[in-house]
Amino acid sequence: MRYLLVMLVVYAVAGCNNSVAKTKSAVPIEQVPEAAMKTARSKAPTIKFDKAIKRADGVYEIQGKNKAGKVIEVEVKENGEFVTIE
Repeated sequence: MRYLLVMLVVYAVAGCNNSVAKTKSAVPIEQVPEAAMKTARSKAPTIKFDKAIKRADGVYEIQGKNKAGKVIEVEVKENGEFVTIE
């Protein structure tokens, strides 16, 4: 009985993670608003951006790699307002 309860909780939690995954969606880099790209380029001018993800809150996570191969991510709102860089 205890095992069944534990498994039920595990499946319930795993099911909740699917809704989190739907709060982000990949966007072709060409479709990122120009204001957002301009801000990302100004915050990380040496990065060649090649990926973008749009979150449900409207923030774009624009990703690229530096010359050493490290992934850099700039988070920018659609209007170009800077959020953070990782």
